[in-house]
Amino acid sequence: MKQHLFPKILCLAINLFIFGSSLYIFINAPLNGYVFGTYVVPGGDFSYYRYFTNLSNMYGGIVSFVLAIYLAMHFEEDFSMSKGMRILQLTMVVSLMLTFLTVVFFLAPMKVASPNYFDMFSGDMFFFHFFNPVLSFIVFLFLTKGPKLTWKECFFGIIPMVVYAIFYTIFVLTGVWPDFYQFTFGGKYWLTVIVLPFMLGATYLISFLISLLYNKTRKQA
Repeated sequence: MKQHLFPKILCLAINLFIFGSSLYIFINAPLNGYVFGTYVVPGGDFSYYRYFTNLSNMYGGIVSFVLAIYLAMHFEEDFSMSKGMRILQLTMVVSLMLTFLTVVFFLAPMKVASPNYFDMFSGDMFFFHFFNPVLSFIVFLFLTKGPKLTWKECFFGIIPMVVYAIFYTIFVLTGVWPDFYQFTFGGKYWLTVIVLPFMLGATYLISFLISLLYNKTRKQA
């Protein structure tokens, strides 16, 4: 019995950590200011809330808290999750892994915030760009289980990104926001018709591959 307690306790602890770290950073950074690469942002700058990195991590924190409660209530049931909870968890993991992979393969190499690649993983962004996404992936793949997800259900995984993409595209094209993610490569707005479908497709691919990896490597409930 005891040998099965450790992964359960670890899973609960990780989910609560993701919730706590996300909540603290999401509130503290815009209130007291933060450093991001070469940018020093003073407190009171609430443009912090327009970035997918921060919003996806806050969403991940909320879902992690819900998961912790759900798993605590089903502590004696081997952490087997319902299909609905499994899909909710998938939306969180996909959002955070999208953040992680976009930073690793696009934003950091493009030197969007700093000429130093690893500045994108310093300070608070160590948690938002790396640690929390990796932890959420570990929890999904190794510490929880549930029904298999079909390729159709993987579309649920892209919902947070779709919602954000709608607002980001509208606000950038209307001049409300600058293209701080450089997806139009310096104001080439016509690239939106290429970049947007690409990002949607890439997000679905992340969702599909995460689900496929889980389905292939773990015993299902």
